Amino acid sequence: MEQFPLLPMDMPATYRICVVGDIDNDYAERYWGMKLSPIEQTGEPEQTALVGEVADQAALVGIINALYNAGHTVVSVERMLPDTNLPKDNTKEEA
Repeated sequence: MEQFPLLPMDMPATYRICVVGDIDNDYAERYWGMKLSPIEQTGEPEQTALVGEVADQAALVGIINALYNAGHTVVSVERMLPDTNLPKDNTKEEA
């Protein structure tokens, strides 16, 4: 099993939250700044993945509670590792 570096609870991190059902894209973007993508699975109920940076774990719990209160079953919550192979920005330094 892959070991994650210790991440304090009060630090931002990127999460992927999967829920059953469809979520309004404007709602997710406006309230949480998260991007949505449908998860296609044959023979399974429709699922949606929300991916985005969350300020801290208290905010993460708030998002999960809001999804629950809206009637969405949370299937999984995954903290995404930062991609260390990508540059921090897309600008090139000129010599």
